[in-house]
Amino acid sequence: MIALDTVDSTNDELKRRASSNSEDEGLAIWSRIQTAGKGRNQRRWVSDIGNMYISVLFRPNCSLPDAAQLGFLPVIAASKTLEHLLRKTPDISYKWPNDLLLNKKKVGGTLIEVGFYKKTKTIWVAVGFGLNIQNFPSTAYFPATSIKDEMGEDLKIEEVVELYLQNLSELYSSWQEMGFEPVRKEWLSRGHGINEPLRVKLGVKNLFGLFRDLDKTGALVIDTSKGSHRVSAGDVYLLPLTGEF
Repeated sequence: MIALDTVDSTNDELKRRASSNSEDEGLAIWSRIQTAGKGRNQRRWVSDIGNMYISVLFRPNCSLPDAAQLGFLPVIAASKTLEHLLRKTPDISYKWPNDLLLNKKKVGGTLIEVGFYKKTKTIWVAVGFGLNIQNFPSTAYFPATSIKDEMGEDLKIEEVVELYLQNLSELYSSWQEMGFEPVRKEWLSRGHGINEPLRVKLGVKNLFGLFRDLDKTGALVIDTSKGSHRVSAGDVYLLPLTGEF
């Protein structure tokens, strides 16, 4: 692992190193501050000191679509980490496709970026994850919180980083050996509940429906008034139960 005091983005630093095809799988970049942190769709990720910002390099032997399944691993790894380190049992859930929720508020998020080497016809995957340990942004697309604000506990970031990387490595090994199904089952155990109403933002359009399943590829399946829809990319927002679907 490479530990930095500051960096523009842990994912960008990892991509710079991965582009040479000389760095080994498992390389992790951890920084205490990011000056240009980013989330999905190039959104700014506020990256003040006190939280965890970390990216890990993987070189899976799989297709580009299957590589996207690695984006489900960080939230599971982080939830296992928090369950082990916190004195009180946290109310953790997952929001498709890449968010970790604590008491229904966002406490962590994933950014996955994929590259391809034409000469060797192999891929690399930068799996970034941010976890709000000490603080959280006051303005966000989704209600946010931190471990300290929600649980009243001061976790040592070094312990969080170490255990998170261990859990992520174990999940990756399991995914390589057994495929996506065990990950899918683990995610569903804390993901959206059956018939939970959701709004999925697809560019400028919105899709409203009830959560039905996570399919074998990792796509979201929701039932709408016009039938079942499979969503491979989009932003999910939770809705109150209204009975309108």
